Amino acid sequence: MQPFMPSRTTEIDPKQKINGDLYCALMKGNTKSVADLCLKLQDHALHVITVTDDTVLHMATYAKEASLVEQLLDELPDHHLDKLTRQNGVGNTILHETATSNHTVAIARKLLKKAPGLLGMRNHNGETALFRAARYGKTDMFDFLAARVSGYDEYGLQFYVQRSDKTTILHMAILSLHFDLAYQIASKYEHLIGQRDGDGMTGLQILSCNPSVFKQEPEDGFIKLAKSCGSSAWRKKVQKQKQLHRSAVELAKFLVRKDTSWECISSGIDVMKPKIHKYGEKGGQERQEVHLYNTIPDQMESRAETPLILATKSGCVEIVEEILKAYPQAVEHIDDEGRNVLHVAIKYRQLKIF
Repeated sequence: MQPFMPSRTTEIDPKQKINGDLYCALMKGNTKSVADLCLKLQDHALHVITVTDDTVLHMATYAKEASLVEQLLDELPDHHLDKLTRQNGVGNTILHETATSNHTVAIARKLLKKAPGLLGMRNHNGETALFRAARYGKTDMFDFLAARVSGYDEYGLQFYVQRSDKTTILHMAILSLHFDLAYQIASKYEHLIGQRDGDGMTGLQILSCNPSVFKQEPEDGFIKLAKSCGSSAWRKKVQKQKQLHRSAVELAKFLVRKDTSWECISSGIDVMKPKIHKYGEKGGQERQEVHLYNTIPDQMESRAETPLILATKSGCVEIVEEILKAYPQAVEHIDDEGRNVLHVAIKYRQLKIF
């Protein structure tokens, strides 16, 4: 007869068990379980539950559980308010995450009432919550946060509207295709229009490198018939593209009249770093010979061109027309290789520019 051997069971660490329970409850939308579990924790809703240092409040915000977030904030003891500035693995606070939605303005207001310092906190990319709102095109949230920093002068405001790599909220709104918000930003903060990012690019230059939003194909009878017979989802997609085009054109018209930085384009960049957009600053072989720029073999584009040249290369006809309408003398501009607009149009086969 074999002696009785007690079965060995591997018990889960209590902390990991409650983290798992919280995570599952959040994913299932079981808000009551989440709230009940948080009351048992020392840090309440500021308890860290993921390997990326997200707290319960971070996760509830990701899950778009606005009512739960408000409840957890209300139940948070006063002696824990200093922990509201906790950052996750990428440096985002709860306000950073809240800033990515237009439906959480009330939460942002409550957060700033409890922890005003959140407004000036940056993540590891150097982005404030205001910057994040611009990045995600959340106009209501942007307006709310912008009002909170409205008392600063241009110098003080720069901390909130520009991240570590010199990208501003105007650059980011354009890169993210939020052209209506970009127009609003350019109107409200005109000093940002001529500011350059880490690659020496202004907002207008970046816009000039995006031909896809300026393409409007002519509609013949067949295309019109196909659209009329198409699904509602497809028609909505077409309408959205048309609205994007209209917004881009309006923004281009505004920036063309405000951005005169093309009169003095003469900056170089480190081309070895990653870029967030296609066109950097441009340099030719002669610059390699005199060692004015670090360049890499076979790299053709390495110094910022004027918006007119960039728009011509990209085929952004509307921008070319607006620039020449406002500044006819700009047609005399030549690039580093001595090419004018006509030469560039020919080289890049942009026949519509003629």
